Amino acid sequence: MTNPLLANFWNETRLRSNLATVPSPADAPDPGVSIVWRRVAEVLGLGYGERSGAVITKGKTLMRARTTPSAGALYPFEVLVAFRGAHDYVLYQYDVAGCSLRRMTAVDRREIAAVLAAGAPATDELPAAVVAVVGRPWHAMRKYGRRGYLYTHLDGAHAATNIALAGADAGFAAVVRLRFDRGEVSRVFGLEDLCREPQALVTLDASARSGSAGSRPAQGGSGGVRTANPFALPIWRHDSGSHLEEPDPSEREAWGLVSPVSTYHQPRALPLRFGRTASVRPSGGLPGDASPGGAVDGSAAPVALAGRDGGLPEDLGPVVLGRQSAKGFLAKPLDADALGRALAAVRGGVTVDCADGPLAGLRLLVRSVDGVPSGAYEYDAEGHRLLPVGGDGGSEQAVVASCMNQGVAANCAVVLALHAPVGQLLGERGQQGLAELHFHAASIAQRLSLGAAAQDFGISCLGGFDAGRISDLARLGAEEEVIYVLVAGTPDENAVKWDRAPIAYSHRSVHSPQNVDHSPQRTRGPQQPS
Repeated sequence: MTNPLLANFWNETRLRSNLATVPSPADAPDPGVSIVWRRVAEVLGLGYGERSGAVITKGKTLMRARTTPSAGALYPFEVLVAFRGAHDYVLYQYDVAGCSLRRMTAVDRREIAAVLAAGAPATDELPAAVVAVVGRPWHAMRKYGRRGYLYTHLDGAHAATNIALAGADAGFAAVVRLRFDRGEVSRVFGLEDLCREPQALVTLDASARSGSAGSRPAQGGSGGVRTANPFALPIWRHDSGSHLEEPDPSEREAWGLVSPVSTYHQPRALPLRFGRTASVRPSGGLPGDASPGGAVDGSAAPVALAGRDGGLPEDLGPVVLGRQSAKGFLAKPLDADALGRALAAVRGGVTVDCADGPLAGLRLLVRSVDGVPSGAYEYDAEGHRLLPVGGDGGSEQAVVASCMNQGVAANCAVVLALHAPVGQLLGERGQQGLAELHFHAASIAQRLSLGAAAQDFGISCLGGFDAGRISDLARLGAEEEVIYVLVAGTPDENAVKWDRAPIAYSHRSVHSPQNVDHSPQRTRGPQQPS
């Protein structure tokens, strides 16, 4: 046959009585796709693909679960990937729900080089692929109001981190870039006037290079991920000429609402600093030292944690495919060793171009962990230990109220709060600081989620919480603000997360941006559960 794609299809679908004669995909690759492209597709499927199971959406309908979490299962971002070809790059849209890669357009490699070279060391090498995580704020804002814009950063960062980890698992040198010209990337990728913001780029380099996102040596991208995602084997649509959905008037109005806080609209050039992130901010070194979130209790000894030299397993696939957001917890204590080994997962990081960016501290509100007294603790990543701060872990009523009365928080064994001096950071770094802080926080949360999956206990990320109440329970200093919350414990497999309703009552906001409640949030002072 003169059409190689048609010939390949006919060969794969021919009926045979002996299955051993059917060539494997590795033995008979698609003639239109190079091996490296196929390995990148595997990375996308593991990093951000569908998996077994289902979740309830905001409309109380079922959708296939994905390998990364999202507030309200909305996934307010899109993923584009530019594959390096023989002459130029070819841009594809990664349709996760349709499990397909749809060709959009060719991109001059000189334009890709210019985007990546801005402020970076000179190099003649170009990556095998550039994955763009593109925020689409309206998809979150129609439920969560202006706060939904922050969720595009958090949800997209979960995916970017997971893609980088999967890229390292496949032998690529993976780097997450946040300090790039978003307007220029929009122009190069054809995103102008579509109410979308490129928020992170993940470069996948097939050449051997130090500083990849994981410990696996680069293999030229030819080995593939150790355990591929069987639910995300993409269909290649090379000639589709795919176009992104056009925004409607409501989406354009929402886009205007975020212009004062968006790095896309308010760019700020910062010098690039490539390196592995420290994941979490350093804590006070000894009892009595000042902790970033408030003074530790000098009269109480630090709690040593198990698994100091552990972290995520080498074969990332089973952990990623087994990760899920807990929908509820049983009233059982959490094993201290399992918690320690899960926390060890945040001691590593991914390679970024903003290694000097603003990191979050990690405060734990221990409520029911075997061998660990209840109370607030600051996690010291360097020493892999918990530094006591005080308190008693809070009542069930107070904890649930601090999580905006979301039922998933009931019976949790631990509340994990990521915090930072937001006011100071925004004053120093502006909109870029807002973007980087939320990326780093979500990157920590993703590694915590994978660490919990590896240790077989439940965890769930919460974007809806009363920052003041969480701060009081966790005994944070006045300058610190909570930016992301996770709850963990023994999962209740029969629980259902019904709070994904069409209107986000826990956020006091509604669909239309005109009707967003802009009343100030509580910060400090006595607060009674509602």
